[in-house]
Amino acid sequence: MAQRDGLASVNLGSAKIIGQRLVSEGRFENLSDACRAGLRRLEEDARVVDGLVAMAEEGLRSGIAADFDIDSFVAEVPASS
Repeated sequence: MAQRDGLASVNLGSAKIIGQRLVSEGRFENLSDACRAGLRRLEEDARVVDGLVAMAEEGLRSGIAADFDIDSFVAEVPASS
C-alpha cells in the first residue's frame, strides 16, 4: 500500500465493483466512503467477537453450578419450530 500525505492507494480487486455499485445506488458519496464504512463494520464486528470471547472465558472460569440439573434445563427449553 502506497501512502503519501495521509492518502493511501489500495488495490481493491473485485471488491471495487461492489463499492462502485453502492455508490451508484446512492448509498455512499464515493468509493472512499464505502471503504471506510466497511472498515468501521469490521472494527465493530471485532469488538463483538472480543466481547463474546470474554463472556465465554468468564463462563468457563465460573465453573458448573453444583446443583445444575441438565435434564430439567433441557425440559424447560422451548422446542424450535
